[in-house]
Amino acid sequence: MRVSKRFPLAVHCLLFVAVLSPKKRVTSTLVAESTGANAVTVRNLFLELADSDLLVATAGKNGGVHLAREPKDITLLDIYQAVETPDADEIFKMYEGSDDCPIGGNFYQILHPHMVSAVNAMKAELEQVTLETLKEELQSLLKELHGGEFQ
Repeated sequence: MRVSKRFPLAVHCLLFVAVLSPKKRVTSTLVAESTGANAVTVRNLFLELADSDLLVATAGKNGGVHLAREPKDITLLDIYQAVETPDADEIFKMYEGSDDCPIGGNFYQILHPHMVSAVNAMKAELEQVTLETLKEELQSLLKELHGGEFQ
């Protein structure tokens, strides 16, 4: 499926904010260090996430970001829709078939419903996972691997 790195990067950004913002001022520079992305890229994602009411950004010397909603109220589908297109025709790029061929002239009509169904299944799965779920999974993994929580 055609999903750019923007979606996992946006999830990483929001998970970072969910874990650290209560304890520490979170900035694009700090998140960029964690993600390995350019701080400008992170700031641009922050803007999209803010436009989708997932993040609140405050500018200035004491600025930073925090979640606009509780982690339990932000799903992976919310994040996906903030930074990617949910349109099956964009996820699965199609080519022009030949109208002169019975297969090429009808291929889109027979394949498209299955692609829409696949996208709907993906959406249903993403809707089941919240940022809180990922936060809990991260804490469990850190305890298992390192015997502690994120510092």
